[in-house]
Amino acid sequence: MRTVEVTDELQEYLDGLVPRRDTVLARIEEEAHRDNVPIVDPHEGQLLYLLVKMAGARRILELGTATGYSGIWLLRATEGGTLTTYEMDPDRARTARDNFKAAGFADRALVLQENAKDGLETLDARFDACFIDLLNSFRSEEITRRVFELCLERLEPGGLLMADNALRQGEVLHATTQQARNVAHYNELVAKHPRLESVVIPIRDGLSLARVKD
Repeated sequence: MRTVEVTDELQEYLDGLVPRRDTVLARIEEEAHRDNVPIVDPHEGQLLYLLVKMAGARRILELGTATGYSGIWLLRATEGGTLTTYEMDPDRARTARDNFKAAGFADRALVLQENAKDGLETLDARFDACFIDLLNSFRSEEITRRVFELCLERLEPGGLLMADNALRQGEVLHATTQQARNVAHYNELVAKHPRLESVVIPIRDGLSLARVKD
């Protein structure tokens, strides 16, 4: 069976199936659209929520907080769990803290305003799931590889390793930009690692999903 093309009409149909967001998430969506802040869309947010909830994950690591939108989806799936999330931009980090507070997660979301790679080098913690939303931001494939290694080292057996933009708008087929090279390299690392079982889900710009083998 051929792959279905997601037309504007079909996308509108899919949008109608996504559960209605509460006032906090709806406001963040509006502000992100207004201020051109990159966040996951509601379909991917719902998918992240379901994946974390089905895995029973309670300790979540996130690279790339933005304004806290994906973090709220992740936290809501943990049933009392915690989120450690990295964001370098001071304005976005401050906004994220405010949004986590508005969502009732002030004491469960730790927003670290620092470089994710540098922070991970010294972070002494274990996690049940990790969401990377920074593949487009790394300066080289070497940094991409090191971040992948650091995240994997901190995941428990059975833990989830997820990454946004796994298709890089189709540029992974002919990776000529640094962003596309980062994504292509990350996808290869995940697909070939003996400790991982993985798939790329073609939702939005692609979600890389991997599970650490028991």
